[in-house]
Amino acid sequence: MTEATSREAMIDAAERIIAEKGIASMTLKGVQLAANQGNKSAAKYHFGSREGLLEAIVEARMAPVNARRQELLDDMNRLGAPVTVRQAVEALVRPLAAETLGRPGSRYARFMVQALTDPALADIMQKHMNGESYRRVHKLMVDLSCAGRTSAVRRANNVMMLTMAALAAQEGQVRTPEQTAEIVSDLVDSCAAVLGAPNSPAATEPRGVAP
Repeated sequence: MTEATSREAMIDAAERIIAEKGIASMTLKGVQLAANQGNKSAAKYHFGSREGLLEAIVEARMAPVNARRQELLDDMNRLGAPVTVRQAVEALVRPLAAETLGRPGSRYARFMVQALTDPALADIMQKHMNGESYRRVHKLMVDLSCAGRTSAVRRANNVMMLTMAALAAQEGQVRTPEQTAEIVSDLVDSCAAVLGAPNSPAATEPRGVAP
Protein backbone atom coordinates (compact mmCIF):
# COMPACT_ATOMS: atom_id res chain seq x y z
CA MET A 1 0.00 0.00 0.00
CA THR A 2 1.48 3.36 -1.03
CA GLU A 3 1.64 6.32 1.35
CA ALA A 4 -1.14 8.08 -0.56
CA THR A 5 -3.35 4.99 -0.46
CA SER A 6 -2.62 4.52 3.25
CA ARG A 7 -3.56 8.12 3.96
CA GLU A 8 -6.81 7.85 1.98
CA ALA A 9 -7.71 4.60 3.75
CA MET A 10 -7.36 6.25 7.14
CA ILE A 11 -9.39 9.28 6.07
CA ASP A 12 -12.16 6.94 4.87
CA ALA A 13 -11.98 4.92 8.10
CA ALA A 14 -12.12 8.02 10.32
CA GLU A 15 -15.07 9.42 8.36
CA ARG A 16 -16.90 6.10 8.79
CA ILE A 17 -16.23 5.88 12.53
CA ILE A 18 -17.39 9.44 13.20
CA ALA A 19 -20.45 9.11 10.98
CA GLU A 20 -21.57 5.85 12.58
CA LYS A 21 -20.43 6.20 16.20
CA GLY A 22 -19.75 9.89 16.82
CA ILE A 23 -16.58 11.91 17.09
CA ALA A 24 -15.87 10.74 20.67
CA SER A 25 -15.36 7.21 19.33
CA MET A 26 -12.61 8.22 16.91
CA THR A 27 -9.02 7.58 18.06
CA LEU A 28 -5.85 7.37 15.98
CA LYS A 29 -5.36 3.76 17.07
CA GLY A 30 -8.93 2.87 16.15
CA VAL A 31 -8.56 4.49 12.74
CA GLN A 32 -5.35 2.55 12.04
CA LEU A 33 -7.06 -0.73 12.92
CA ALA A 34 -10.14 0.09 10.84
CA ALA A 35 -7.91 1.00 7.89
CA ASN A 36 -5.84 -2.20 8.26
CA GLN A 37 -2.64 -0.29 8.94
CA GLY A 38 0.08 -2.47 10.44
CA ASN A 39 2.37 0.47 11.14
CA LYS A 40 1.49 1.67 14.66
CA SER A 41 2.69 5.20 13.92
CA ALA A 42 0.97 5.58 10.53
CA ALA A 43 -1.76 7.97 11.70
CA LYS A 44 0.72 10.08 13.65
CA TYR A 45 3.02 10.19 10.61
CA HIS A 46 0.32 11.28 8.17
CA PHE A 47 -1.79 13.61 10.33
CA GLY A 48 0.22 14.51 13.42
CA SER A 49 -2.75 14.40 15.77
CA ARG A 50 -6.44 13.59 16.07
CA GLU A 51 -7.24 17.20 15.15
CA GLY A 52 -4.95 16.94 12.14
CA LEU A 53 -6.90 13.89 10.97
CA LEU A 54 -10.21 15.75 11.35
CA GLU A 55 -8.78 18.63 9.29
CA ALA A 56 -7.64 16.15 6.64
CA ILE A 57 -11.11 14.61 6.32
CA VAL A 58 -12.78 17.99 5.82
CA GLU A 59 -10.08 19.14 3.40
CA ALA A 60 -10.31 15.95 1.33
CA ARG A 61 -14.09 16.21 0.98
CA MET A 62 -14.49 19.98 0.72
CA ALA A 63 -11.78 20.60 -1.88
CA PRO A 64 -13.85 19.16 -4.77
CA VAL A 65 -17.03 20.73 -3.33
CA ASN A 66 -15.46 24.18 -3.26
CA ALA A 67 -13.95 23.77 -6.73
CA ARG A 68 -17.30 22.77 -8.25
CA ARG A 69 -19.14 25.54 -6.42
CA GLN A 70 -16.62 28.09 -7.67
CA GLU A 71 -17.24 26.89 -11.22
CA LEU A 72 -21.01 27.31 -10.83
CA LEU A 73 -20.61 30.81 -9.41
CA ASP A 74 -18.18 31.82 -12.14
CA ASP A 75 -20.59 30.51 -14.78
CA MET A 76 -23.32 32.73 -13.31
CA ASN A 77 -21.03 35.76 -13.51
CA ARG A 78 -20.17 35.05 -17.14
CA LEU A 79 -23.84 34.86 -18.10
CA GLY A 80 -24.38 38.34 -16.70
CA ALA A 81 -28.06 37.76 -15.91
CA PRO A 82 -29.48 38.40 -12.42
CA VAL A 83 -28.96 35.38 -10.20
CA THR A 84 -32.14 33.72 -8.97
CA VAL A 85 -32.75 32.27 -5.52
CA ARG A 86 -32.82 28.79 -7.00
CA GLN A 87 -29.47 29.28 -8.75
CA ALA A 88 -27.86 30.46 -5.50
CA VAL A 89 -29.25 27.44 -3.64
CA GLU A 90 -28.11 25.07 -6.38
CA ALA A 91 -24.58 26.43 -6.02
CA LEU A 92 -24.73 25.49 -2.35
CA VAL A 93 -26.53 22.15 -2.59
CA ARG A 94 -25.43 20.40 -5.77
CA PRO A 95 -21.66 20.27 -5.10
CA LEU A 96 -22.33 18.85 -1.62
CA ALA A 97 -24.83 16.36 -3.05
CA ALA A 98 -22.26 15.20 -5.61
CA GLU A 99 -19.68 14.55 -2.85
CA THR A 100 -22.19 12.69 -0.64
CA LEU A 101 -25.12 11.10 -2.48
CA GLY A 102 -23.04 10.94 -5.65
CA ARG A 103 -19.91 9.35 -4.12
CA PRO A 104 -20.17 5.59 -3.55
CA GLY A 105 -19.58 4.68 0.07
CA SER A 106 -19.74 8.28 1.27
CA ARG A 107 -20.50 9.00 4.89
CA TYR A 108 -19.49 12.63 4.69
CA ALA A 109 -23.00 14.08 5.08
CA ARG A 110 -23.40 12.09 8.29
CA PHE A 111 -19.93 13.26 9.32
CA MET A 112 -20.97 16.89 8.74
CA VAL A 113 -24.06 16.50 10.91
CA GLN A 114 -21.76 15.70 13.84
CA ALA A 115 -20.50 19.29 13.55
CA LEU A 116 -23.94 20.53 14.60
CA THR A 117 -23.39 19.19 18.11
CA ASP A 118 -19.62 18.90 18.56
CA PRO A 119 -17.78 22.23 19.13
CA ALA A 120 -14.36 20.90 18.09
CA LEU A 121 -15.60 19.67 14.74
CA ALA A 122 -17.76 22.76 14.29
CA ASP A 123 -14.62 24.94 14.53
CA ILE A 124 -12.89 22.90 11.83
CA MET A 125 -15.94 23.01 9.56
CA GLN A 126 -16.23 26.77 10.09
CA LYS A 127 -12.73 27.31 8.69
CA HIS A 128 -13.87 25.76 5.43
CA MET A 129 -17.16 27.66 5.48
CA ASN A 130 -15.06 30.81 5.45
CA GLY A 131 -13.63 29.83 2.07
CA GLU A 132 -14.33 32.05 -0.94
CA SER A 133 -16.91 29.84 -2.65
CA TYR A 134 -19.04 29.43 0.47
CA ARG A 135 -18.80 33.11 1.38
CA ARG A 136 -19.93 34.03 -2.13
CA VAL A 137 -22.93 31.72 -2.14
CA HIS A 138 -23.87 32.69 1.42
CA LYS A 139 -23.84 36.38 0.45
CA LEU A 140 -26.02 35.61 -2.58
CA MET A 141 -28.55 33.78 -0.43
CA VAL A 142 -28.66 36.64 2.08
CA ASP A 143 -29.05 39.27 -0.65
CA LEU A 144 -31.81 37.33 -2.40
CA SER A 145 -33.79 36.49 0.73
CA CYS A 146 -37.13 38.26 1.22
CA ALA A 147 -36.39 38.71 4.92
CA GLY A 148 -34.67 41.54 6.76
CA ARG A 149 -30.92 41.45 7.18
CA THR A 150 -30.79 39.59 10.49
CA SER A 151 -33.42 37.07 9.44
CA ALA A 152 -31.81 36.68 6.01
CA VAL A 153 -28.48 35.68 7.57
CA ARG A 154 -30.27 33.28 9.88
CA ARG A 155 -32.20 31.79 6.97
CA ALA A 156 -29.03 31.30 4.93
CA ASN A 157 -27.44 29.51 7.89
CA ASN A 158 -30.58 27.40 8.33
CA VAL A 159 -30.45 26.42 4.67
CA MET A 160 -26.94 25.07 5.21
CA MET A 161 -28.05 23.03 8.22
CA LEU A 162 -31.11 21.78 6.35
CA THR A 163 -28.89 20.71 3.46
CA MET A 164 -26.51 18.77 5.71
CA ALA A 165 -29.33 17.03 7.58
CA ALA A 166 -31.29 16.16 4.44
CA LEU A 167 -28.24 14.73 2.67
CA ALA A 168 -27.29 12.76 5.78
CA ALA A 169 -30.77 11.22 5.92
CA GLN A 170 -30.51 10.05 2.29
CA GLU A 171 -26.83 9.05 2.23
CA GLY A 172 -25.94 5.37 1.93
CA GLN A 173 -29.28 4.24 0.50
CA VAL A 174 -29.54 2.26 -2.73
CA ARG A 175 -31.34 4.15 -5.48
CA THR A 176 -31.17 4.95 -9.18
CA PRO A 177 -29.44 8.08 -10.51
CA GLU A 178 -32.89 9.38 -11.47
CA GLN A 179 -34.13 8.98 -7.90
CA THR A 180 -31.06 10.76 -6.57
CA ALA A 181 -31.61 13.62 -9.02
CA GLU A 182 -35.21 13.95 -7.83
CA ILE A 183 -34.14 14.03 -4.18
CA VAL A 184 -31.56 16.74 -4.86
CA SER A 185 -34.04 18.79 -6.90
CA ASP A 186 -36.61 18.57 -4.08
CA LEU A 187 -33.96 19.70 -1.60
CA VAL A 188 -33.13 22.72 -3.77
CA ASP A 189 -36.85 23.57 -3.97
CA SER A 190 -37.20 23.32 -0.18
CA CYS A 191 -34.17 25.53 0.49
CA ALA A 192 -35.29 28.11 -2.08
CA ALA A 193 -38.67 28.23 -0.35
CA VAL A 194 -36.97 29.00 2.97
CA LEU A 195 -35.13 31.96 1.46
CA GLY A 196 -38.11 33.17 -0.54
CA ALA A 197 -40.70 33.01 2.21
CA PRO A 198 -42.27 36.41 2.93
CA ASN A 199 -41.72 38.18 6.22
CA SER A 200 -44.22 37.39 8.94
CA PRO A 201 -46.68 40.20 9.76
CA ALA A 202 -44.76 40.89 12.98
CA ALA A 203 -41.45 41.43 11.16
CA THR A 204 -40.51 45.10 11.01
CA GLU A 205 -36.82 44.90 10.18
CA PRO A 206 -36.02 46.49 6.79
CA ARG A 207 -34.37 44.24 4.27
CA GLY A 208 -30.63 44.86 4.23
CA VAL A 209 -27.89 44.21 1.73
CA ALA A 210 -25.01 42.02 2.75
CA PRO A 211 -21.66 43.78 2.83
